[in-house]
Amino acid sequence: MTKIFSLSSSIRRATSGVLLLGSCSLLACSSDGPANSQPGPAGGGNGGSPSGVAGSAAIGGSSAGSVSSVAGSGGKGGAGESQSQAGMAGAGTTAGGSAGSAGGGIGGGSSPSAGSGGSSGSAGGKPPADPSAGCGKASPAVGSSSSPLTVSGHQYYVKLPTGYDASKPYPVLMMFNPTGNPISWAEQNAGFETGGPKESWIRVYPTMANNGNGWGASDVSFFAPFHEQVLASYCVDKARVFAAGESSGGDFVSILGCEYGDKIRATAPCSTKAVSGYALDVPIKRQCKGEVTAVVIHGKNDNVVGPANGPKTRDFYAALNHCGTMTMPVQGYVDTLSNCVMYQGCDADHPVYWCNHTDPNYSNTNHGWPAFANKFLWALFSTY
Repeated sequence: MTKIFSLSSSIRRATSGVLLLGSCSLLACSSDGPANSQPGPAGGGNGGSPSGVAGSAAIGGSSAGSVSSVAGSGGKGGAGESQSQAGMAGAGTTAGGSAGSAGGGIGGGSSPSAGSGGSSGSAGGKPPADPSAGCGKASPAVGSSSSPLTVSGHQYYVKLPTGYDASKPYPVLMMFNPTGNPISWAEQNAGFETGGPKESWIRVYPTMANNGNGWGASDVSFFAPFHEQVLASYCVDKARVFAAGESSGGDFVSILGCEYGDKIRATAPCSTKAVSGYALDVPIKRQCKGEVTAVVIHGKNDNVVGPANGPKTRDFYAALNHCGTMTMPVQGYVDTLSNCVMYQGCDADHPVYWCNHTDPNYSNTNHGWPAFANKFLWALFSTY
């Protein structure tokens, strides 16, 4: 029998082997998300022949402790369309323990305490916050899309949570934009400026040194001073730094999850291509620093960069995190517009997810940031 993550009134292991969690049934958690039109990225990429594993399952569960699932809702429309998504049983792992509803349900657009800043306890099995050097600094500069901050030849700006309190450590999400698009692209299109993330996360929007070239291997060295400047300026929970990106931004965060796995808790590369000079090879050859949760998102029919590199990125992180070959669908994300699964048997607290979707975002190229992504990531990352 195929296992599938589902939602119920509490965490328990059903007799069928299905793991259940949540504060409401799946159907009761459904809600509509905001419509949002996305322009296509100007950056292209190398093509690729379809992979024989395209559409196959990925990424994973946990070999220790129980799986934590949270309810997600809504969705973000792309290419002028409005897309509704039902709730999610996202799957994060907690080593040796369960993360219950105290970790926060996401259903109905509410903000879970799990995602909010200042959490220093271990409710739901979570480790305490790790405050950065920026805690206690009032009125830090945040910049804007029209007047960005700079570090190491790169521009960026920051959006602080509503009611930002400089004494409370907040999770931070860094969203990397695609080639040929303005620095404001991610703020306007990635979907993190509404609901829970706006209330509970610091959001950071950087752009590449050369907009025409996109993110590449030459940008890798920028991340360390960028990360340091962000942590020194704002009250960040150093244990909860997340990176996501689309197209060449996805290429970049796929590299960051290996090169800076000691600084990043999770990475979400979307619509990636192979990066010249920085191939994701067998993990032991790359000598990655630690492990990260990985959510690998790729269009099954991507006709901009091709469908081949998504499975390669997925397999890299599945190997890094010692995942098995068995997978499990993520309920609420089993339709073709998301099509997310998780590998079982991954190292505790470091699951790997694979979402091989057919969302037509970006003028039906199947190359864009899909409508489900922001809700999926919010629901999952809020369990950490």
